[in-house]
Amino acid sequence: MKKHFLLLLLSIVTLSFFSSCSNNSVSINDFATKAKDLVGQEVTIKGVAQHICSHSGRKLFLSPTEGGETLVTVFTNPDMKPFDKETIGKTYTVKGIVKITNTIDEGYLQEWERQVNASIAKGEAQEAEEHCGTENKAAGIEVDNNIENPELAQINAFRKKIEENNGQPLVFYHVECNSFEVE
Repeated sequence: MKKHFLLLLLSIVTLSFFSSCSNNSVSINDFATKAKDLVGQEVTIKGVAQHICSHSGRKLFLSPTEGGETLVTVFTNPDMKPFDKETIGKTYTVKGIVKITNTIDEGYLQEWERQVNASIAKGEAQEAEEHCGTENKAAGIEVDNNIENPELAQINAFRKKIEENNGQPLVFYHVECNSFEVE
């Protein structure tokens, strides 16, 4: 009987340990500084839905529940339904895996700029999508709205941010949602 009790106790302690390790709770304000160490790990993050991508509904931007300017991007996993656009302004608790969204360096920007300039030369320059403002805010960049092409404005803003980052590439992270609750 003692042996079974000890085995049961050991199982509970082991399960508790692994559950706590795989379910890190991260605040919106701490996400940017902790994300690089959490890549590939499951996290729980809670915030207010500021924007849901109107095209697909598969991208959600969360801000801190206590208010603030910081945004964390959340994508649905491929097997999930889109987020409901009617829930903007509501509080989400999201469980998901931290992933790298993109790494932006000068080479990336030069290629992007080349493509944009080629489109402009062909008269195919695209208009800014409605979510660019939210994307820019999430990336922590301020875009000069006086530049005619919004993509060139974004490229310039990223260059400035890289310069402020001592020439180091910018790495952006998101949470790929596995489940969520809306309050």
